[in-house]
Amino acid sequence: MSAELLGHAPVRGDRVEVRPPSTADEAGYAAAVKRSAQRLSEFAVPDPNNLPAIIANQSATYRTFMVHALEPEGEYDLVGRANVANVVRGSFNSATIGYDAYDPYVGKGLFAEGLQLVLDLVFADEPQGMGLHRIEANIQPSNVRSAGLVRSLGFIHEGFSRDFLHLPGHDGRRAWRDHDRYTMLASAWPAAPYRHEPMRRVAAVVAGPPALDSRGLAAQLAVELAVPLFSASTVTTTSTLFELLRASPVGGVIEAKVAGPELRMGLARAGLDPVAVPVFGPMPDASKREVVERALRVRAAFAQGER
Repeated sequence: MSAELLGHAPVRGDRVEVRPPSTADEAGYAAAVKRSAQRLSEFAVPDPNNLPAIIANQSATYRTFMVHALEPEGEYDLVGRANVANVVRGSFNSATIGYDAYDPYVGKGLFAEGLQLVLDLVFADEPQGMGLHRIEANIQPSNVRSAGLVRSLGFIHEGFSRDFLHLPGHDGRRAWRDHDRYTMLASAWPAAPYRHEPMRRVAAVVAGPPALDSRGLAAQLAVELAVPLFSASTVTTTSTLFELLRASPVGGVIEAKVAGPELRMGLARAGLDPVAVPVFGPMPDASKREVVERALRVRAAFAQGER
């Protein structure tokens, strides 16, 4: 199958070239996968004989990019491959990316260069590129080398997915594995290495005397929102509560008997719009439904504030 049919022509960098898979790659691919199988098998299921199936499966929703060294070492020049899969167009216009890097090229920066060229193609306008808005890499938390690679390209850690894929782990046994989600947007590419995107801060106030135990609304709301609780039960002055909120990169829940100008000034000093922060009355024994309903209102308030 020609490069034209696969949707992109070869793209050359300083040390590597990225091009579509072809039958001419089969011998080098088999050798590369066999040589790298022990390392790859910690997180994947390497198959040295599946390149014909990969080529046959190329489509609008599944694209493979082969990274070749311009100055080969040994019997093959294949540095690695990247698969862009699960392409969904329309309003989503996004996909996932997976990849393997092969010995003896691992750790020399060649695959990182190749992946940069792949991302150039992913975000470039069609027909040469894929014209995608967003790409997502899902990586097992223990695969620190892979996570370090995408962070070095500027990917942002966006979230955590429980039991995401049924894959082998360090023990070699297949199981449902947790994954971290790392993402890149076309609007951010090319990106600075190890780019940090501050989390959206959220905050709420439970204006009343602190609850006597963890069943109170403030404590449960902080857990549901995954933010700290700043309570008058442990801090003696309200000014200190708002100072703690100001210093928190994720926000928090204030629990104190505070209202009016003092509340508005405290929230403003904490770097928040007093109008946007929901204020709730105390509930000493809040039900889970009541807590979740209020947490959803908090998240909605801050999502609107970002528009």
